[in-house]
Amino acid sequence: MRNVIVIGAASMAVMGAALAQMQVGGGVVLLDVNSARYSDPAEGRLSLQVDDQPRLVALGDKDEICVQLRRESSDSTAISVHVRALRPEPQAAAVVQVAGPMVSPGTYRSTPWGMLLRVVSDVDGKPEKIRATANAPTCVL
Repeated sequence: MRNVIVIGAASMAVMGAALAQMQVGGGVVLLDVNSARYSDPAEGRLSLQVDDQPRLVALGDKDEICVQLRRESSDSTAISVHVRALRPEPQAAAVVQVAGPMVSPGTYRSTPWGMLLRVVSDVDGKPEKIRATANAPTCVL
């Protein structure tokens, strides 16, 4: 029984790493962002290029963030979001791992001030709700 559990856990880890690779295969990742102040669905679905410059993104009329995705140098399947809230309440930059080993795909991860972030693998049939950030102004984290 113990061997079955160990084999199952190893299989899950490999599947998680494979999913993370699929999500960043082309270098573009879909990221859901939620300010977590309300029980609403995610306020924005962003299309971000991994290892691009930090980008300034307005989420509705209340929130503005500076956000960047970086691939971890020690593990190419691990991706972290570097994010700083600019409005309504400025916050210090935070680093949140959103893909890779030990991160369940599609799970929201939180910043210290409560902003929720998650990587998604598809557009849920609503590609018009995705905001590309490639032409967004750059910002400083």
